[in-house]
Amino acid sequence: MAKNTLDETKELKILLAQIKGFNDTVQGILHDTNTPEIGRYSCFGDMAHTYNDLAECTKKLLKVPSLIYTFEIEKIPSWGDSVWPVQKKILEQVLVSGKMLYSSLEANMDFADDEFDNLENFIHSRLRTVIFGKPQKEIEVQNAIESLLLGRSLNKGTDYDRETGKFEFSGKEYIPDFIIPKLRLCIEVKLLREGRKSKIIEEISADITAYGKQYERQLFVVYDLGFIQNEEEFRRDIENAGNVKVIIIKH
Repeated sequence: MAKNTLDETKELKILLAQIKGFNDTVQGILHDTNTPEIGRYSCFGDMAHTYNDLAECTKKLLKVPSLIYTFEIEKIPSWGDSVWPVQKKILEQVLVSGKMLYSSLEANMDFADDEFDNLENFIHSRLRTVIFGKPQKEIEVQNAIESLLLGRSLNKGTDYDRETGKFEFSGKEYIPDFIIPKLRLCIEVKLLREGRKSKIIEEISADITAYGKQYERQLFVVYDLGFIQNEEEFRRDIENAGNVKVIIIKH
């Protein structure tokens, strides 16, 4: 599946929200025991019309018109020419169709970027809380990140892996600290000690070029022991490289 553009993703999210609201409304009508059945389903025709409008929007967005079901409105009886069991059946069909419409859109939604953002925010907000003493080695930060991943119910070997996926690029071997295959993501940890700022920037620049050949998304976690003065400037040049994020954690 081709990656959605930013505008397409926005349209998908809006339409998903509209269809979810529509489905919730129809389900609410069907489950409304406070209204007598003789009048409970009277909006069945209007709901079929509304469903068709949502289906047309979905057809245009997904560009698969033949795969999206719509109701033949002219064949649906009017309220005065139908009894409540028929009205209920049509409304139930509308709900089933609405749920299928939602599933069709959801299947075309690329949630990887959302999950990438969620993971970035999670590590950024939690990592410092699980590191108590000043780290002396990068492995200490790596261990802390792994404890967070496990606490998030990710399973090693399936949801994520550590120090696997070795590959060669320009005659040099690379092994990412962590990989999350379903997000096509690698995570690399850097411990920034005194006198290491320029070296860390060089390492990250080299990593971005190499990892970009293997992974669609890259996350760099820089644990700063007090030597980055301007975080925005530090991140800006690195993140301009593409789908790359930089987290700076201050000790």
